[in-house]
Amino acid sequence: MLAGLGVVDGQQGRYESATENYRQALSLAIQIGDRPSEVEAHNGAGAVLLAAGQPGQARAQHSAALALARRIGDKYEQARAHDGLALTYRVTGDHGRARHHWEHALALFTVLGAPETDDVGTQLTALESEGTGASRRLAARQIPALRRR
Repeated sequence: MLAGLGVVDGQQGRYESATENYRQALSLAIQIGDRPSEVEAHNGAGAVLLAAGQPGQARAQHSAALALARRIGDKYEQARAHDGLALTYRVTGDHGRARHHWEHALALFTVLGAPETDDVGTQLTALESEGTGASRRLAARQIPALRRR
């Protein structure tokens, strides 16, 4: 429920409220030992923080999501975390690391047959020809992706 509110708030640009909802969802997931929800809360918080212009904090959330998703074997959330990390690196101009994470995301999404496969492939292609003006659009694009699962 709290993560759902985070999605809605994030989509409507209420980043502070969205971040708080994800923090509460994360706290509750940790309390009850719900690892999949914990991973989703980290990825959701990362997406909102990136859209809010905080790529460093977003990166920390996606990194935590990736580590936990690997531990519990959740390949879909691993791919989402890689996608989020790629966005944080792309926004900050580190195209090499962005490419690295999108390649991992693409491989996982492809194996899973996930709908995100095409979008990540497009991002990899666009990375080669990107100028510097698209960073904000990229951060905002991740908010709608929070509902996928």
